[in-house]
Amino acid sequence: MKPKLTDEIKELFTQSVNWAKIEIEYLKLTAAEKIIILISMMVIGIVVLLLLLPAILMFLFALAQVFIGFLPVAVAYVCVGGIVLLLLGILVLFRKQVVINPVAKFISKVLLDHPENKNSKK
Repeated sequence: MKPKLTDEIKELFTQSVNWAKIEIEYLKLTAAEKIIILISMMVIGIVVLLLLLPAILMFLFALAQVFIGFLPVAVAYVCVGGIVLLLLGILVLFRKQVVINPVAKFISKVLLDHPENKNSKK
């Protein structure tokens, strides 16, 4: 009876080792998937930002040209600069609602998304 018990313990140990290896592989794949999602979103964000910056710059110059119609040139550009600084100030004041909360929500959704949640959404 003793050899049978040791054989069962050995079998249990081998199955535990195999299970641990499979779990480690699953964790690696999950981590890779989540890192890929985060990096791809960062790349998309950077590309969108790089494409929007020239457009925003052109809109600001157009706004300055509108102001030039009824203000001196220097004052028109100062007004546009003031508008940009005002928008930046508003962004700093509301940074938690506008920037931090959406980014934290996205990152936590990517990193903490459980398989049970995926099945219930479909």
